[in-house]
Amino acid sequence: MNERIFLYDGDCPFCFRLGNYLKRNCLDTSIQFRSFREFQEQDLRKLHPSLGTEVAQGNVQLIDKGIRYPGFFAVRRLSHSLRGWRWFSLFLYLPFVPLLGVVVMSLLKSLRNPGH
Repeated sequence: MNERIFLYDGDCPFCFRLGNYLKRNCLDTSIQFRSFREFQEQDLRKLHPSLGTEVAQGNVQLIDKGIRYPGFFAVRRLSHSLRGWRWFSLFLYLPFVPLLGVVVMSLLKSLRNPGH
């Protein structure tokens, strides 16, 4: 499957703003930006076998030519195509940066969903 799609939670204000920011700044027009809530469970599984509503609720997701990139890894993969981020994206591949990125994404997720 050659589909390239960035999925976010359209009911989450933070995720919605992130998705819109990335869409506005993405130079690669082949990537779709959509709320996972537009899809039925079986449609999410068609995009990727390990993708479902519960997984999509936990993190933003990038499906790029059959490979699923969750959370920080989705943003890192997309950063190559973002206006103003191309050179900075190399920094995201340095040692320990992914660990820090996962922690930051988890912190942001907990701040947007207090009590969960």
